[in-house]
Amino acid sequence: MAKRANQQTLFNIALTGNWKVSATYVAILSFFSFVVIPSVTNPILKIFTSILKPLCVVLIGVFSIMAITKLLKQNKSNQLTLSRDWKNVDASSGNLNRDLLDSIPMYSIKDDGLPEQPLEWSLELIQDIEWKRFEELSTAYYLEKGIRAEATSLGADGGIDIKLYHDETDTPSSIVQCKAWNSRQVGVKQIREFLGVMTHEKITKGFYITSGEYSDDAKEVAKANRITLINGEMLLMMIKRLPEDSQERLLALATEGEYKTPSCPSCGIKMMKRSGKRGEFWGCRNFPRCRQMLHLRAI
Repeated sequence: MAKRANQQTLFNIALTGNWKVSATYVAILSFFSFVVIPSVTNPILKIFTSILKPLCVVLIGVFSIMAITKLLKQNKSNQLTLSRDWKNVDASSGNLNRDLLDSIPMYSIKDDGLPEQPLEWSLELIQDIEWKRFEELSTAYYLEKGIRAEATSLGADGGIDIKLYHDETDTPSSIVQCKAWNSRQVGVKQIREFLGVMTHEKITKGFYITSGEYSDDAKEVAKANRITLINGEMLLMMIKRLPEDSQERLLALATEGEYKTPSCPSCGIKMMKRSGKRGEFWGCRNFPRCRQMLHLRAI
């Protein structure tokens, strides 16, 4: 009776526990059946194990089915919970970093699937590119010019998106900041912050690239401090001055995949259109582990 009670307890644990419990039983029984039993050399024990092995195999099958069933149910439950959590997210709260709002535009979306692949460069294309792809394009431009360029890692970049080198040393000769802004100007605040980074890094030359425009005050500060301002029209002109094959490579890079869909500032993966209490927004696919959000403006 004691053995039967213990056996019932093991099954109860497997039934009430998660899939990992059943998977553990499977691992133990498999080790016993296929490692321990074959190593038995005693004739008497061999008779016993020959009877015991079929029972172990049956239990392995039972616990395997339980583990798979519980795992599938858990995944389904997690998906339902994730869906409910997104519906309860307030797009004006959560992990909507206020500093990011200074560097990330209000992204628009069209419900027409993947964007059509443009066949040539235009200002509209430059302004359609999401922020991360815009930085990648800027880095690739310098590489096409034969300048060693290194993009900074994702996350807190310290106000530097690209480092430019004109010799073999590890000290950059100039730095670049990128802003994929279309609907607003880069103001004097952003330029002064960039100047502060240059001073801290002891860099005397800087480049600021935006897909939009600059305020008059920003232009004055930049002119007085060796900061070259490049707006969307100038970037387009710079690209078009490159050899044809260079333009084609940059075009392929810029328009690959969902180039209009913003990337998560924390994870770097493409975000998803979500709905919250205050409307639609871009949310990270890694929610709830990552709660980054970007505002979305429907068009």
